[in-house]
Amino acid sequence: MTVIEVRELVPSEYREWDLLVEKAKPGTLFHTSDWLETYRNVLSKDLRIYGCFRNDELVGGCPLFVRNFKGILKMASSTSNMIDYCGPLVKESSNTKASKRVQETHEIFDALRKFLCRQDFDSIHLRFSPGIEDIRPFTWNGWDSKVHYTHHLDLKENVDNKISRTIRKDLKSVLKAGLETKIWDDLETYYSLLSKTYERQNLRPPLPKKFFENVFDLIRKKDIGYMLVSETPEGEAVAAHLTLYGKESTIGWSSVRNPSFNLRGSNALLYYNEFLDLQSRNFEYMNVMAGNIPKFADYITGFSPNLVPYYSVTLENKRYSILKALHKIVA
Repeated sequence: MTVIEVRELVPSEYREWDLLVEKAKPGTLFHTSDWLETYRNVLSKDLRIYGCFRNDELVGGCPLFVRNFKGILKMASSTSNMIDYCGPLVKESSNTKASKRVQETHEIFDALRKFLCRQDFDSIHLRFSPGIEDIRPFTWNGWDSKVHYTHHLDLKENVDNKISRTIRKDLKSVLKAGLETKIWDDLETYYSLLSKTYERQNLRPPLPKKFFENVFDLIRKKDIGYMLVSETPEGEAVAAHLTLYGKESTIGWSSVRNPSFNLRGSNALLYYNEFLDLQSRNFEYMNVMAGNIPKFADYITGFSPNLVPYYSVTLENKRYSILKALHKIVA
């Protein structure tokens, strides 16, 4: 068995990390140093990227955001606001034997798990990307696990053959009303719709405007996505989608709309035209992140996507569990 060394990467090694993200099949834009550093810089988060090395080669790792709660608890999580999964990655094995590939993955995950357990965290939460199915090195060692869901819409198939009667009706109504879609690079339009979406629920946006300024800058500089907008014949934007690019797929990262616009279908028009556009650019599927909220999940099934599970694992020490239980009682 080859010894796996785990240590925190220094910023000069982030380029090597990004190359791993690019090669690892479950690697996503959320794993990239550009995306992670945006959280660190705008939100003053304690970001740590841990790398797993075999014979000085980076073969795996995991980004973590670390938070100290009132000097009492030290918590680590691979997720943050609007990052649904950004957990451990493993370099794809070139071994042709399934048993050897499993062994290599387990060696890396075991080394990472043991390392994290030595960091004096009171709680550790890791959420894996869709595509990583074997989390046994964690569950076999006392970590709790949970299953989550997303939807993949197959862009190799005819979209018209898969949409429901309700979606067709919604599309017909908004087209009759003259709604159109366009690609629009305008932060103010997006943030205005985002704010209205949350104001309707008496909530503040999940991230400050400065964060989205950085995201739009990244989109322009690195060509990592685009915004599609539904607008009325008068030019009023009533809904928008921010879509991010992957290697073979895209991620429907953020969907916002003006809740005061009563006509159904503005979102349906966005999804429909977005699917056609991405299909024309030879993306294989779109990851529609709407599988864990019943209302959104029911809506997106109107496009007949494939349901895809992904997993998270959590480890909590006794102090964290006791304080969490007391907090629930007080609350």
